[in-house]
Amino acid sequence: MANGAMMSFSATRLTCFALLSAIEDDLRSNIDSNFGQDGLDALLSEEKIEQAQERRRREGLAATANLSGLLPYLDFGDGYELLMGRRRDLPPALRDALASISDRIERVIDIRNRVAHTRPMEIDDTAFLLDTAAELRSPASSGQWESVDETIRRLEKEPSYVLGLTVNLRSDPDTAPQHNLPVPDFDETGFFGRREELRRIKKALKGAYPVVSVLGDGGIGKTSIALKAAYELLDDDTAPFEAFVWVTAKATILTTNEIQRINGAIESSLGLFAQAANELGAGNSTNPIDEVLAYLENFKILLILDNLETVLDDRLRQFLLDLPLGSKVLVTSRVGLGIENPVKLEPLTQDESARLIWALARVRNVQQLKSLSDVAIRNLAVKMDGHPAYIKWFVAGVQSGRRPEELIGDNALLLDYCMSNVYEYLEEPARAVIRSMQVLPGPRNQAELAFLNDFDSERVQAALLQLLTTNFAGMSSRSFGPALDTIYQLSDFARQYLDKHHPVLQAEREWLIGKNEELRDMSSRLTADSTAAPYATSTVHIRGIGDVHVARILKDAIRSADRDPGVGLSQCREAQGLAPSYYEGWRVEAYVRAMNREHVAAITAYDRALELAPDSPVLLFHYGTFLLNEAGDPRGALPLLQMSAKMDKEAPNIVAQVAWSHYCLGDMMATIDSSRHLIAMENARKDEQAGAVVLALRAAAKGIEYYEGLRMVERAAELLETAVELAESSSVELLGGEAFDRIGDLRRLASGLERASDAYLAGKAVEHGGRLAERQRCYDAEMAGRLVGMLKSVFPEKGFGFITADRDYFFHYRDLISPRDWDMLEVGMRCALDPVRDSPRGPRAVQVRALP
Repeated sequence: MANGAMMSFSATRLTCFALLSAIEDDLRSNIDSNFGQDGLDALLSEEKIEQAQERRRREGLAATANLSGLLPYLDFGDGYELLMGRRRDLPPALRDALASISDRIERVIDIRNRVAHTRPMEIDDTAFLLDTAAELRSPASSGQWESVDETIRRLEKEPSYVLGLTVNLRSDPDTAPQHNLPVPDFDETGFFGRREELRRIKKALKGAYPVVSVLGDGGIGKTSIALKAAYELLDDDTAPFEAFVWVTAKATILTTNEIQRINGAIESSLGLFAQAANELGAGNSTNPIDEVLAYLENFKILLILDNLETVLDDRLRQFLLDLPLGSKVLVTSRVGLGIENPVKLEPLTQDESARLIWALARVRNVQQLKSLSDVAIRNLAVKMDGHPAYIKWFVAGVQSGRRPEELIGDNALLLDYCMSNVYEYLEEPARAVIRSMQVLPGPRNQAELAFLNDFDSERVQAALLQLLTTNFAGMSSRSFGPALDTIYQLSDFARQYLDKHHPVLQAEREWLIGKNEELRDMSSRLTADSTAAPYATSTVHIRGIGDVHVARILKDAIRSADRDPGVGLSQCREAQGLAPSYYEGWRVEAYVRAMNREHVAAITAYDRALELAPDSPVLLFHYGTFLLNEAGDPRGALPLLQMSAKMDKEAPNIVAQVAWSHYCLGDMMATIDSSRHLIAMENARKDEQAGAVVLALRAAAKGIEYYEGLRMVERAAELLETAVELAESSSVELLGGEAFDRIGDLRRLASGLERASDAYLAGKAVEHGGRLAERQRCYDAEMAGRLVGMLKSVFPEKGFGFITADRDYFFHYRDLISPRDWDMLEVGMRCALDPVRDSPRGPRAVQVRALP
């Protein structure tokens, strides 16, 4: 395989060749005219002379002692260096001209190497050489740069003359690995943008990945960036490859007026391998696949397969799976393989598109475009969607005489060229998703697309994968705090093609619009539920319409939790598959797990939900409530509930749970403080306020008993005073029922404190007992006779027991205010009662209430 191949060169490369040849000719002429009489030893080092003689010998010429015979074989830089080394002996004008380009020589040498060794040209190589030539041909140096003068005049008068030239710059042998890389199509303008994608491709090829693919729409620039990467690796000493083999399956080319079939184009994967084997020197192999694999095994080869989608089949996929270690394959394709490291090419930016239009217009001398303003060029760039093929087709069309507005308005030919041979790869589910995107444009997530097409998560994911690998749809993300939601959308280019060639039938269009309206109706209902009862377990909060379908599945899971937790978990899994970053999917799983008493699994699900939505007061409330009431972990629950309360200061139910957490942790003063806060909340319901009064009084009683047992009478008295103040500040209507009896229990405890040795504390206890009695009278004076006693004994099997107050009172389980209290009765528990002292069978307690 030769280094390079016979190829046609771009006008840009040929123009650079013409300028370089002219500069070289004039450098040699100036050396000869000024120093031709001097011996070689006086002008050049032995090393430089030997290098030049070796170049002569490679062309079959004998060594020479004549300067004029050796000059054509001097390195370009050596000729400039020779003149500058003897600059004192040069005419002033020549010396000044050479000095004026001293800072340009290194770049000129780089351009010369690109031209001589068929490396891709850079964007402004031609302009740079023209500026360099202009520096040399100053009026003062007239006659010293005749070849440069003649070349520039001819370029100005007849720029197309360079198309008749053949690049023939003398150079040392190319030491790069063998290759058959073609001159890239960006040769006339240079390579635009995409430096990050180029870096990724090269890094992947130098890394561990055996197959790297460049994916994108037709005409997006896949072949160009693959060639750019290959050429840069060709000159990279750290690249591991011994040879570069290029094979293309490109079957058509786009002209201004038609899509032309390429004669002899490869039409199958077998043909592709046969061509690769031929490039590797295998000739007419009977088994080209094995032949290519053998070469790849014995040599480190970068095999580049261009336009692979035209020959994609199982034989090709198996070949890529069988690649031996060391060699790599770089693929360009409109369709992903699923077994490679892909690099997706996006359209050019608006700036890059505008620069490409300008560059093509300048290089091709398209006056109609060259005369446009920056704004007009940018407007054209926007309409061409950043597709290099579109831009080149457009400029070529204007160059051929077609009107710009005609080309922009009718791009059906271009769309067909770029998209048609990919649509056939799509299976029906992927085409259905496409149709839903056509009818309902805009970004949508998996859940929305699943609902619109009646797909489950597995089916919609398979369809979307096909759309991504064929580049019909693009994928991006939107953020919800730390969580990301992946969304999908047809590219503008794909939409144009589909609307022209695959419009959606009216019946399906109407059906999809109806599904979308159904989605919006569900969104309204879910939003109303969230507003009415934000902290209800059955309420599923949505971040936007993209969550609606998943929220509906989760509400079904909540309803299934009681009947069949397995069904509920299955529904949670479906929801999580459609929207893995939607915290409600994990919150509802935790609820279902808790219903099934799988506490460890519930905590895992809650933790996952909290990672996705750490700032959700509702989620913090549910998690804290679960830890408090189900998992028996008030210490873990309290900080979660406190964070929830801090985020939502208007939610009484959060404050109630905070108060209960304090009670479970034994912090009775904090319990009373939280309860007092709830009682004062204007938006709290009466039952919530009444419950807070009961909890505060209960906490005070428990605390007083605790401190009395430790003989900490001062702390007990402090709690009693706090409870009295809360009872007096609370509305009288909140003091009935259990609250009334809790006040009675505090009166009993106050009587105990009246016997304190400290006279002041004893007096305060008497005062507090009286104030508590007054609050009871304010509520209902007729209930003043109720007592609070201690459960002395209970006989569950017989259904009765005895309570000791001022005496022992018999009671039957039917005497309980709440029958549910019967199962919780324990000896020593306080109970409130109405005494019936003159009962025929002895004192009896009725209207009994347990006070745990």
